[in-house]
Amino acid sequence: MTDAEIVAALAEARKAAAEVPERIREIGRAAYAWRTVDAELAALSADTDTPVGTRAEPAAVRALTFAARDLTIEVELTDDALHGQVVPPRPGEIELRDRSGVVAVAQVDELGWFVLGPIPRGMFRLHLRAGDAVVVTEWITI
Repeated sequence: MTDAEIVAALAEARKAAAEVPERIREIGRAAYAWRTVDAELAALSADTDTPVGTRAEPAAVRALTFAARDLTIEVELTDDALHGQVVPPRPGEIELRDRSGVVAVAQVDELGWFVLGPIPRGMFRLHLRAGDAVVVTEWITI
């Protein structure tokens, strides 16, 4: 065996050893999903993008409302940011997450207001920590 063949064989062995089997990937994704098992799910309860009645044209700003047991998260999507409020107001921290992870983090002020940006294209969700409350919204697609 030549030196070049040995180096190529070692490179192939190293590549094979670095690959993670799909079953192990599935186990990792399932374990990761349990990290928010104690968070309350806030369901989408209103979306101005959903046709209601007889509107002639779509709204200029898309408004979303996510309802949890003890609070709601109201959000308006503009071209460059996501403006929102936690009701009833409480300070905390909110994260904007897409499939790849955390995209943006913002502080929620004492009046419940926050601004996140940029708005992701595709699926996203919000993760709120405010006092003892931990709330995760369902996934929404833009």
